[in-house]
Amino acid sequence: MLKVIICDDPLFYIKERKDKISWNAASKEEFFAQILGFIRQNKNFSIAYGEYLFDSDSRAVTLLETLEGSTSEITLFCREAALSPAIMRYAAIETLKPDLSIFSEKISRLPFSESTKNTIRENLKGFPFSRIDELLKNASELDETKAVEYVLESKRSLLMQNEILEVINVDDGISGIGGYEELKQWIIERRGNFSDEARKFGIPLPKGMLMLGVQGCGKSLTSKVISNIWNFPLVRLDFINLFRKGQSVEELLKSAIATIEGFAPVVLWIDEIEKALSQEGEGAEIRRVLGWLMTWMQEKKEPVFLVATANRVSLLPPELLRKGRFDEIFFVDLPSKPEREEIYKIHLKKRGRNPEDFDTDKLAYNSEGFSGAEIEQVVIDSLITAYSRNCELTQKILEEILRRTVPLSKTYEENIKELRIWSRNRARNASGNRKIESFFGN
Repeated sequence: MLKVIICDDPLFYIKERKDKISWNAASKEEFFAQILGFIRQNKNFSIAYGEYLFDSDSRAVTLLETLEGSTSEITLFCREAALSPAIMRYAAIETLKPDLSIFSEKISRLPFSESTKNTIRENLKGFPFSRIDELLKNASELDETKAVEYVLESKRSLLMQNEILEVINVDDGISGIGGYEELKQWIIERRGNFSDEARKFGIPLPKGMLMLGVQGCGKSLTSKVISNIWNFPLVRLDFINLFRKGQSVEELLKSAIATIEGFAPVVLWIDEIEKALSQEGEGAEIRRVLGWLMTWMQEKKEPVFLVATANRVSLLPPELLRKGRFDEIFFVDLPSKPEREEIYKIHLKKRGRNPEDFDTDKLAYNSEGFSGAEIEQVVIDSLITAYSRNCELTQKILEEILRRTVPLSKTYEENIKELRIWSRNRARNASGNRKIESFFGN
């Protein structure tokens, strides 16, 4: 009798079996000869990763011929159904779906709060089962914060094996975002919406969000903050790079998404999505990719939260903006005066200065039209100037650098105006009730 078991981690499922035999021969041929000897002796045995031994028709046929008249029961534990067609036709095939509940007891014994245990539990998906015992043991020897980071870092290491995906390390918390209170509240409220309890309560699995806005106003930072707050790995998919691989973009995208779903929950970040969907000379390919992506967004069953960002709404296909594609579309405008002041305080404090030592109200007033990234650069350039003069950072230096900095909003007035007009009745303002208005008239 020949049985094939398709499973996520053959080494894990075979380890407790008394009939397992190890790959200890010098070559495939020697190991195969050893197996044929067991069959002739009517011995039962099981092998991990059998697809690597029976990947040729000649060995498969020899195996089946030797099995005739033998009472041996052979079990092949395989990661993939990549066996010879002869084996697949003859064998009884069983598929074992990964079931993390077998680790529930060990997770429950971790010396952490229920919240931390749940975070660790939901991030175990994608790990080979044979690694999870060691992972939980190592985590149990750390404090709660470091234990969660250890699990997430281990998960990021596995995701890095896919060359199409860029795994982003995240340090910034929600305090790193200046302003945008509505957006921050929205993120915090949805922290638990991926749980089974949320499904039972009637909340659908979150799909994602689209952030439209002025360049340098924190869209990328927000993607990182979502990952940090939710304790999910952040993976960036460089859409434009897919078109440079010389392969089918649709197939590359499907492969990348399959990898991500295998490790879900994950935050998937597609930056400046409009550039990828407006490639010259790629019209047919883009339509196929867009169609597949929208179908996936609508039908996905795994907890993958898509964060897409865009600077030019005019380049986005209308079908991507249809109601229901995303959970929410946010407009991220240039920061208001109170938000600019908060951003100054964040970056001064981040660089070891006490914000109370500076007139941040005046700096904010004189920074109208500046993005958050430009305000950060003002602080950095001021520090460089102070260092070069061998003196401490002062209000005077900050104001000097500020006066000679020309914000991007001066150059891209029309683009910003277009974004604001489009967003008035179509997007939610990241700053809450603040009116979406133009510096440049109607």
